[in-house]
Amino acid sequence: MSEEKQNKNEQVKVEQLTLGEIILRFKMPDNFIDAINKVFEEKEITTVDWSTQLAGKIKSEKLVNHLLDDNIKGTFQMCFQEYMKRCGSVLWKTHLLSLDNAWINDMYAGEYNPCHFHASKNSLVGLSSVLFLKTPDSYGKEIVNHDSPSNGHLEFIGGAQHSLSMSQIRLSPKVGDFFIFPYTLVHGVYPFYGTDQVRRTLSYNCDILPKVMVKAK
Repeated sequence: MSEEKQNKNEQVKVEQLTLGEIILRFKMPDNFIDAINKVFEEKEITTVDWSTQLAGKIKSEKLVNHLLDDNIKGTFQMCFQEYMKRCGSVLWKTHLLSLDNAWINDMYAGEYNPCHFHASKNSLVGLSSVLFLKTPDSYGKEIVNHDSPSNGHLEFIGGAQHSLSMSQIRLSPKVGDFFIFPYTLVHGVYPFYGTDQVRRTLSYNCDILPKVMVKAK
């Protein structure tokens, strides 16, 4: 390649502009994950069954707000704030973030979370999230379509599907992956098989409230 042609190529830059819902994936440190697992396993007996409030077909769904100390809550708050800054919403200037409910799902083989979205009694606008605390070594053998696995996967559904866009994103997250997305974004979790190991996640809702409403409280 000539020097002139190479210089022209070096000037080419690309930037992706995204429309629609935004999903952010954070990678949380091991000590943060260990701290949450430790306090949950030590004090699970003090938690409240939250399954009647959730869409999941999962036996163990526990409300854990009281288990999270100020340092843990502060880290979650920081991540939600980062989402607001990155998404470019005008709400960043006119609204405040208010942590709502947090719960831990211990999901075992054959259990699943059907497609759903999140909501709050306090606000129609907010952020959902899911943090992966434990994952099985394997999600078991796929029945068919081994090249497109779904066992144990997290799936987001939104937007229009055509030749130049995707309406579904299917992921196999690792321990420490933390996803933040709008309340209204539909998502679900496929079942897995062939193991007695747990797939443990923590979900945290965060309301986006007008500053005037927060001051009134």
